[in-house]
Amino acid sequence: MASGGAEDEDLDEFGDPEPATAPPAWAADLIADARARVGLEVYPPSDDTFLLLEALAADAAHLRALRPSLCIEIGCGSGAVSAGLLEVLQGRASSELPAGEFFVPLILAIDKNPSAVASAAGLLRAREANRAD
Repeated sequence: MASGGAEDEDLDEFGDPEPATAPPAWAADLIADARARVGLEVYPPSDDTFLLLEALAADAAHLRALRPSLCIEIGCGSGAVSAGLLEVLQGRASSELPAGEFFVPLILAIDKNPSAVASAAGLLRAREANRAD
C-alpha cells in the first residue's frame, strides 16, 4: 500500500485534518475560542477561515470607512469569520484605530446547522464581552 494518502494526514480530536497554516497572529485567541466551542457537528476554523481573516485585516481601513450597519455571513460555521470581522471593524486586529473610536454593526450569522448558529452566537457574545475599550 502506497503512503501519502488521507490516512497519513494529522487529524484533530474530531477527525478533521489539522490546518496547514497558522491563523493570523491577531486572531489566535479568537480561533482558540472558536475551536473550544465547536463539537462534532460544526466545521472548525481552518485554512479557509484563516485566509478570510487575513483578507479582512488587509482591507481593515476600507471596511471601517464604510461603517457598515449590517454584516451577514451565510454558512457561519463556528462564527470565527463574523467574530474576526467584528474585531477588524473595532480595530482589535491592528493598532490603527484610536481607543474609544469603534462601532458595533449588527452581525447576522446564518447556517442551516443549528449547532453552528449556537456556536457562532456564543463566540460573538464572548468576544463582545471581552471587548478592549
